Amino acid sequence: MESILHEVNSRFISVSKEERRRNNKILKSVVKVLVKENMVSVDRVFKSMFRRVFYGGSYFDGLHVSRNYDYDLDLLLVMPKAASPDLQQSEFPSHIQLQVNDASWLRTSPVYSKFKKTFLDDDNYLITDKALRWMKGIVQKAFNRLPSVGGRHYLLTNVGEFPIYFRESGPAVTLHIDVDGDYRIDVDLVISFVFTENKWPEGVSPNPYAKWLGRRTHLNEFFIVAKKPKNVPDYFLPKRHWRLSFQEQERQLILQKWRLKPVGRLLKKMKKRQQHNQIASYYIKTVLLFMVEQRNDAFWKQSLSIVFLDTLETYTKYIRNKKIPYYWNEEYNLIGHIDPSTLANFADRLEYIINNIKRNPNQPDTVVEYLLNARELEEFYDEDW
Repeated sequence: MESILHEVNSRFISVSKEERRRNNKILKSVVKVLVKENMVSVDRVFKSMFRRVFYGGSYFDGLHVSRNYDYDLDLLLVMPKAASPDLQQSEFPSHIQLQVNDASWLRTSPVYSKFKKTFLDDDNYLITDKALRWMKGIVQKAFNRLPSVGGRHYLLTNVGEFPIYFRESGPAVTLHIDVDGDYRIDVDLVISFVFTENKWPEGVSPNPYAKWLGRRTHLNEFFIVAKKPKNVPDYFLPKRHWRLSFQEQERQLILQKWRLKPVGRLLKKMKKRQQHNQIASYYIKTVLLFMVEQRNDAFWKQSLSIVFLDTLETYTKYIRNKKIPYYWNEEYNLIGHIDPSTLANFADRLEYIINNIKRNPNQPDTVVEYLLNARELEEFYDEDW
């Protein structure tokens, strides 16, 4: 099974060097042309608050599954110090509320004179929906500065000129870039505010890298993302709740764990093949984060097949128990919203897969049918691997 898993990873999961090189150049153009040149130019508030781009999501974590060209760019904004922002614990463990304690500076600053109308409610709480509308407006203005032909805008890069359009999508504005034929890159521009260690929120685990702060400055930062909790009654005022994001620390936790990332990609590939669509990629990443705590470095240096099967069994136990705790606050169950019978069916299927693999040690390709779709299976067996 070892050689087969490596083959599946290299041929059907890992992004080729050519694709990676071209996509990276296109992403750099998005940041340079759209964000740093045009978005910064069309809005003074954005220019004053914009700090940097964080390249987030599965691709930059090394957990990306090929042929899905989805990328996350967190546009990190800093709250003006004069606002004296107060981060308050939310009723929802993965979220936070932010209230501006001192709004007097709004009347004295020409740049921030519209800040309250743009971001805050009557009680000076930061509002997700307002922030998203503001972001969408800025992107629209930036698009108007791009070259266009026949009403269609184009992104100019050093690897070509590509049609580009956008739409609002959840907590992000999603850019769609047509590269060629059915090859499209989707880029989520996510509006986030960044804070440092002195604002580390209550009710979550402490920063595991507090002692590193002098060496790695970004590891003392966390983000709040304009994503309100789902299915929350209006009396909870869900628009005031921003999702917490500890991507800097999570990326460090899974760094240099050898087999972790290939195994994470295999699990995501299996999730997709088994159509367990209610399981988000972040849930699998969370299982890996807990395993980093529970396993030593020697575990991740074992063969890919051993680590894969152990991780698959561990992941299945979480599904069987109907609970994947949020890594930063274990009171919150990431899969608590999924119907228990659905989770039971998922666990039954995963246990069947594990048992079938173990029952057939002389048929190491048994695992392939649980990872690849029909077209990929045909391609796999057409080759003399």
